Amino acid sequence: MYFPAAFQVLFLALLAAFGWGMNLRLLSRAGVKVRPVLQLAQLPTTHADIDWVDDGLYGNVFRLAAVLSGIASIGWILCAMSRDPAIQTAITLLTYIVIIFVLVVPRRILCYTVRRQFLGLLARIVKPSMTDPVCLADVVMADILTSCARMFADLFLVGCQFGKFIWPKRFGADLSASQGGLSALVQFVRDRHEQDACTSSGMAGMLLVCVPYGFRLRQCINEYLKAAPGSSDARRHMANAIKYASSFPVIALSATQRQVTVDGIMETKYSDWALHAAFGLWVAAVGFNSLYSFYWDVAFDWNLGHSSSGWKLSDLIAPVDDKPPVEMSDTFVESPAEALQDDTFSESTLPSTRRDFPWMLRPCLRFASHKLYYIAMALDFLLRVAWTMKLSSYIQIDTMAYGAFWLNALEIYRRWQWTFLRIEKEAAL
Repeated sequence: MYFPAAFQVLFLALLAAFGWGMNLRLLSRAGVKVRPVLQLAQLPTTHADIDWVDDGLYGNVFRLAAVLSGIASIGWILCAMSRDPAIQTAITLLTYIVIIFVLVVPRRILCYTVRRQFLGLLARIVKPSMTDPVCLADVVMADILTSCARMFADLFLVGCQFGKFIWPKRFGADLSASQGGLSALVQFVRDRHEQDACTSSGMAGMLLVCVPYGFRLRQCINEYLKAAPGSSDARRHMANAIKYASSFPVIALSATQRQVTVDGIMETKYSDWALHAAFGLWVAAVGFNSLYSFYWDVAFDWNLGHSSSGWKLSDLIAPVDDKPPVEMSDTFVESPAEALQDDTFSESTLPSTRRDFPWMLRPCLRFASHKLYYIAMALDFLLRVAWTMKLSSYIQIDTMAYGAFWLNALEIYRRWQWTFLRIEKEAAL
């Protein structure tokens, strides 16, 4: 089946968009007001005339994702009908251009609110500021980008293929074929060079995979600088920054192993030793990152792991201060819990705080089914471990039939359920 990486990236991104719309829909049906929780109305990139009704928000997300899916599907079908690689590349390039145009067109048409929110959040995440407030919407969007990190490297290869199509001479080997008997060899080298072009992202791909984690690391440092020195919030933000920083050794060691085993560099008597050393370091790095990230999801992002005695998992790193710390910045936006007090829940609708709550959960739960939380924790652990398969050089997931695509899809699902419970946790505060 014709399903190249260019369209895999598109459909994975659209899957994430539909997942976000489903998050908004299910949370709205559960009585959660997403607008105050995400603090969307407080973002400086928004306008007062934008409709912030939650129902319109998820409806527009679905409509925009459906339009973009239609464009991507038409491009994919047209490419599959053609057998000429040049025509397929031209159609793929045109599909990308149309989708980008739909996203950035400044006219108040075609889900203008959602498009402006999306582009505004991207601009805030990319902006290298240590003074701007970090809203929950910024955090959620940046975390979603970390789940799409591998797609950034794939997009680099897609862009390389487009460049090869537009400027073919720049991607060909700069060799002369007028060297007598060497002409056949020169032609062979040229053909091999053009064939290998845009097949591996190399160092550029590794750096692009690091970019989303760098965005989230900056946000953590930003929040750490705003917290009172020595407070529980300061310890929490610093511990969160360490979690994202621990992703960089995993990515670097994965790229090193891939180059040694696949690209064939370091073919010396020390190559086996170097490979085993890199793999040992990779196992240690990925073990720490995966287990620490799973702990953080449960203890902090979902605020689970409470005991009837009052102790909770998050106390291992950042026990709550006896007195609430005073924020150092008077420009910081109100917390989601404060925003919810005005227009989201009344006292009669908020869950009651009690000590007979289910094991390893928390006193206040927005959903009656306790199994939902246990299943989410189990799947989060399994999928975090499975995600490391994509990075391991010993498990060549890319050689399996669409193995990388399905593994990326599972990571998008994991992020979907993470987002669902992340917002639920804020609503239950």
